Amino acid sequence: MGDVPDDDPFSAVLADHADFVDKLTELEATLDEMMATRDASEENGIILDEAIRFFDDELLPFLAAEDETILPRLEAAIGRYGTLVNVVGYEHAEIRRGVEKFKDARRALGRQPSWSAIQEANRHGIFLVQFLWDHFRKERTSLYPTARQRLAASDLEAIRKRFAH
Repeated sequence: MGDVPDDDPFSAVLADHADFVDKLTELEATLDEMMATRDASEENGIILDEAIRFFDDELLPFLAAEDETILPRLEAAIGRYGTLVNVVGYEHAEIRRGVEKFKDARRALGRQPSWSAIQEANRHGIFLVQFLWDHFRKERTSLYPTARQRLAASDLEAIRKRFAH
């Protein structure tokens, strides 16, 4: 990750974030193309379906791992309400809701391609792209530094092991 040492407890998490941003960038480009052409090509549909596989197979399990591994440890150290723990937990739930809405919009687009279906897929897809970019930034600049400062070495090692590739 460049500025993060390999032995940092969050190096693998941050590498995953970078990979996720690449996938989100591809989704955004596809949505932009669909909006510009007012059409959903077969190739666009393939990218949308790949995005759904990414959400289901990579992103949602990653969020669950953060919910199980990072947030409880940090909650024990700094509390939940009025802290980043509560904010991040809420955002994880919002991301899950957004993924379901995007899936619904993709199914509708597949059933009956139309300009309104393209707009709906775009609305939910762009929400996820922008929300996730901001979420990853918040974790990188606030949550993980707080965890590095406040958690015991054994907790940080457990986090490192959980996310190691």
